Amino acid sequence: MFNIDDNHIFWQHLPPESKTVSARLSLRRRRLIAWFGGRKQRIGLVLAIYLITWSIPLLAGQPMISVFAVIPLILVPPVGLLIYCLVWKDFHE
Repeated sequence: MFNIDDNHIFWQHLPPESKTVSARLSLRRRRLIAWFGGRKQRIGLVLAIYLITWSIPLLAGQPMISVFAVIPLILVPPVGLLIYCLVWKDFHE
């Protein structure tokens, strides 16, 4: 069912009675939780939840509320870049 060598680099050094299926599943669960603890994964997860939440009214026939919800996601990066460029220009002239 599981490949013992794929779980962890130290898995081969554990005693045989510790290499149970529940221990393997626990290790995989902890590694998955640690992976979701990364900054990029959290940002992506929050962004995905936000888009899914605001696509529900779009599917229900209310496109305007979905458009207003997505506008900040579209406008914030260019406005932030513009502010950065203006501040950089102001301090480096």
